[in-house]
Amino acid sequence: MVRDPQQNAFCLPGGKICVYTGILPLTANDAGLATVMGHEMAHATCHHGAERVFKNNMTQVAMMGVQGSMGGMDHHQQQLLMGMLGAGAKFGVLLPFSRDHESEADHVGLKYMARAGYDPRESLAFWKRMAAHSQGQQPPEFMSTHPVHETRIRQLETWIPEVMDDYEHATKPVTAEAP
Repeated sequence: MVRDPQQNAFCLPGGKICVYTGILPLTANDAGLATVMGHEMAHATCHHGAERVFKNNMTQVAMMGVQGSMGGMDHHQQQLLMGMLGAGAKFGVLLPFSRDHESEADHVGLKYMARAGYDPRESLAFWKRMAAHSQGQQPPEFMSTHPVHETRIRQLETWIPEVMDDYEHATKPVTAEAP
């Protein structure tokens, strides 16, 4: 946990998870924090960091190959074409790939929290608090590495029924009472 007002958390390659204290008011309770932790754990167990590095490297190799094949082209045309291809790679390959990882982490994280005995319906409450807090200040989804809050909420609503049996049969965590 890092004492910082950022409302964020992330997972480093190798599985180290960092949670900023600024997100705690939005988690609101243990199940809200389990939503965040399950999501970050899922990034680690799904090897998203390694997949991202591989996809970025493959995109760079492809772009270098295209650039190498344009030897006879005018320099200005090369720049224009490479710019268009770069934008296409970013918006057509890399960002959707990143959003897919985020959705997969939401889905797998939901399973983790349910199996750990945290009510998966609390994930909806967490993302609704995040949506309210952002006051619509998100970039359009196609320009973002993350799904917009509304997409996440809609996806979670479809996944929650499949994890409720795990939650109902899980040993519930003991929560500490506030002093």
